[in-house]
Amino acid sequence: MIISVNINGVLRDILSRFQEIYEKYNDREVISEVVTPDLMKYVHFESNDELIDFLYEESPMEIFGQAKESCQNVVQHLMKLYKEMPEGYRLRIVSDDLGRGKSSTLWFLAKYGCVCDEIMFYNNLTIDRLWQDTDLFITSDVDIIESKPNGKKLIIVDAVYNKDMDCDKRIDNLKKIKSLEDASN
Repeated sequence: MIISVNINGVLRDILSRFQEIYEKYNDREVISEVVTPDLMKYVHFESNDELIDFLYEESPMEIFGQAKESCQNVVQHLMKLYKEMPEGYRLRIVSDDLGRGKSSTLWFLAKYGCVCDEIMFYNNLTIDRLWQDTDLFITSDVDIIESKPNGKKLIIVDAVYNKDMDCDKRIDNLKKIKSLEDASN
């Protein structure tokens, strides 16, 4: 049993951290509170390229590395689940970061003491391959949710932007899962 857990929205609160760092460096407030991953609708950048540059070149460590957990001690809870998981299970932590965002994400995981069998970075072109090697996905990511193939299990961590999407189970946060074995059944 391979269980993939998304970092953003499950382990890390990237949206509020993005808002904080954007306002710090651009000396202006976001258009409205950042509550969805569609970041362009909150900022004053003129192009998506400016946003990408800000995220992955100018401020990746402050945004991705120094972000807070999505809820207090959620990484510690995941590590407890990992230590207690049955034989034959593997835990994979995944993220859709690019460029310098990857090393910043690794720092975030190290900072909170995260260990697992695999850490994998994906993009929209590799989601299908990611699903091929996953039996159960725990995520809030819309792209992962929308690409769920038949025969796979999906647990959605609720967010404003995924409330109406289909899944096998919904949770408020990862701490609602008491064991990876129970989550996979």
